Amino acid sequence: MSRAPKKYALLFAALPIGLLVSGCSVSGDAIGYAGIQQVAAGNWTAARASFDADYNTYSGHPIAVFNKGVTYHHDGNIDSADTLFSEAVVRGKGYHPDITLEPEGGREPVVPTLAALTVSEHACNRLHRDNKLDPNCGDRIVAVVEPEAPPAVVAEAEAAPEPAVEAEATVAPPPKRSRH
Repeated sequence: MSRAPKKYALLFAALPIGLLVSGCSVSGDAIGYAGIQQVAAGNWTAARASFDADYNTYSGHPIAVFNKGVTYHHDGNIDSADTLFSEAVVRGKGYHPDITLEPEGGREPVVPTLAALTVSEHACNRLHRDNKLDPNCGDRIVAVVEPEAPPAVVAEAEAAPEPAVEAEATVAPPPKRSRH
């Protein structure tokens, strides 16, 4: 009877390891994988070609959209990059990539790391770094209503001074003659 529990213990120990390896393995043909390896190696030309091929083949896939945005951003085309990041926000909700080069928790990885954030969260982070807001990121633009200023006081024109009355001509009394 002591052999049966050992058999089952081995089975229960090996099963999760097998599921972990099969479920989390990243093959060389995964979307974005080759490009990420090229970025990690510092070869942006090859990475761009890989990301472009992924986007041309899988234009609706959140990773392909995000990575295409990353290439635009790297090339300095921020507006096009942010347009794709906004699209990735919508497409990538709930989609956790296997690996990423994106910073998580304020650190810049130099090698591919396991991703904790969704593609959507990565895209929102990119938009926020570019000072862009997106309602799909939960960003709300609140209108600030300033109190209405009192109407401007219009200065009243001073009343024109009344015209000066011309002096009336007076007749000087005749000079007094002295009696002496």
